[in-house]
Amino acid sequence: MKNRLATTVIIALSTFGAAQALGSPASSFEGTARDAWLTGKIEAVYTLNPYLNPFEIDTDVENGVVHLTGTVETDIDRDLAGELAKGIEGVDEVVNDLKVDAQSTRDASKSAKKSGNQRDFGTWVDDATTTAAVKSKLIGNPNTKGLKIDVDTKNDVVTLTGRVKSDEERSLAEEIARNTGDVEDVRNNLVVDPS
Repeated sequence: MKNRLATTVIIALSTFGAAQALGSPASSFEGTARDAWLTGKIEAVYTLNPYLNPFEIDTDVENGVVHLTGTVETDIDRDLAGELAKGIEGVDEVVNDLKVDAQSTRDASKSAKKSGNQRDFGTWVDDATTTAAVKSKLIGNPNTKGLKIDVDTKNDVVTLTGRVKSDEERSLAEEIARNTGDVEDVRNNLVVDPS
């Protein structure tokens, strides 16, 4: 676990250093790669922010337009998430569809603590690393539409949601997730929608 955390930090710092050397990182990428870079950057900002729960905010980026969905506890959290996304270099527009539901957010937190589902920081980092690795592989594979697939990891169990064009793409996405790092299981909730 410590080796994985150290490796993740080294990769993140190396990537940050390389991006800084390029001057303007967002402008170095185009199309899908640019959107993936922006998604990762925004999710990292949410993860490091002490006021936001990154697991309750879904971030989708298409052509530089950020679409935020999910649930936050207050109007301030909703506005904060939107402003943080707007502040990322390369973001052209933010569509903030975050819902405010304080009770639901508190209930989910209490339920997780009661059922023992609360993760320690090391487990959380491990799961976040797995999510990033799976998402990168899905985006990097020309036969999967990685930006249309949501990836969540909890205790080394990956859940895939979203829409794909065929059963073959659905199966491929699942196998890519299964063959990533220390994934123990995959819950494939992808919906086939050929339209």
